[in-house]
Amino acid sequence: MLQWYSREILEPGRQPMFFALMAFLVTFLVTRMITRMIRAGKGPFGNVSAGDVHIHHVVPGLVILLIGGVLALGSGQDGLWRQVAGVMFGVGAALVLDEFAMVLHMDDVYWSNQGRLSADAVTLTAVVLFVALLIIAPNKPNPNPVTGFWLNAASSAVFLVVWGIPITVTFLKGKLWFGALSIAVIPVAWVACIRLARPGSPWAHFRYRNKPKKQARAQARAEKWVRRQKPFRDWIATHLFGLTEDTNASK
Repeated sequence: MLQWYSREILEPGRQPMFFALMAFLVTFLVTRMITRMIRAGKGPFGNVSAGDVHIHHVVPGLVILLIGGVLALGSGQDGLWRQVAGVMFGVGAALVLDEFAMVLHMDDVYWSNQGRLSADAVTLTAVVLFVALLIIAPNKPNPNPVTGFWLNAASSAVFLVVWGIPITVTFLKGKLWFGALSIAVIPVAWVACIRLARPGSPWAHFRYRNKPKKQARAQARAEKWVRRQKPFRDWIATHLFGLTEDTNASK
């Protein structure tokens, strides 16, 4: 196990990202456990307030996230502070995204059905961090370095066309899960970017508004996709986030 960790995580320089992913998952699970205990009136925990103002955990999350970013930008590639920055990024991101729905709606919808947006945000971010962990290797040298101005320009153009543009189009079409997976598996982006966009996405807004037939096809396909993924999303919302269809109480 130690040999695998050294070979796959430590030597390629993936340890800060690994720490960020682990900190993100642990912080999210602990945060949800504490908030559910507070809501049920169990345990020693309680809401944090400053006078009459309820301090939501998105506030310390933003502070921790900013400090982690400053540490990452100001520290060297090797050393303790880059590892600390990874941990702080994971902790801060989990605290912020756990209340993503509240930030989006500017209202206390933590336990409401609208709070399911936080479930989507946290799950999607965990997938992105995991995929990033698989592909980054800052300490691993390029076996075939490109030299010369025109070769560099050509390789950058090829990278943009083959990798950057299809992933960007996939996200613009509202296919966030496919966009996250395509960071590591680029054929996913090529398939997703040539198919119909999701209704309400930026791509559909600008490209389908004068094409009712295409808009209708996109709507029908999106409804079919939602029906397929609904059991999985409901399981996450219920068992990890403590949300149900008829949840209306506030935090």
